[in-house]
Amino acid sequence: MNDYIHNKQPKDPKLCKLIRKCITLNRKKLGLEFEDVAHELGLSEGTLANKLKPSMSTNDLTINEFIHFLELTGDYAALKYIAKEFDFSLIKNDDVKPTCKEINTLADNVMIESGDVFRVAKEAMENNDIDATENEKLQLELDQVVTAALEMKKKLKGM
Repeated sequence: MNDYIHNKQPKDPKLCKLIRKCITLNRKKLGLEFEDVAHELGLSEGTLANKLKPSMSTNDLTINEFIHFLELTGDYAALKYIAKEFDFSLIKNDDVKPTCKEINTLADNVMIESGDVFRVAKEAMENNDIDATENEKLQLELDQVVTAALEMKKKLKGM
């Protein structure tokens, strides 16, 4: 007698809920209905709904359907959840640890952009008034500082 059915793990309710949430959030972004997502995965709407019900012991989401779901939505929250369940971390390839040279360059960029803000602000205040054009230049320079600082922060976050 085959005892595999008795050894089968129950569905993870958190994972099922997370996948359904990812579908809901991303279908709106993709302009799709739940039924369209199901059809894209090669399933009927009812079958996909059943596969995402923790109480439904049959109809598991296959690995191919899960991979296609990841490709379709571009949302990797469910994959991150699975990795965490097995005590692994999921790291995107472009999130590798930056080198000291890269950090140095990013710090230089922040300082250069900050210097530009200082220069533009001083020029704008020479006549004790900041007109619309000068304000616009100052806003642009500030945006560039923020961009440079956020880029550096993002790189440092992965360290």
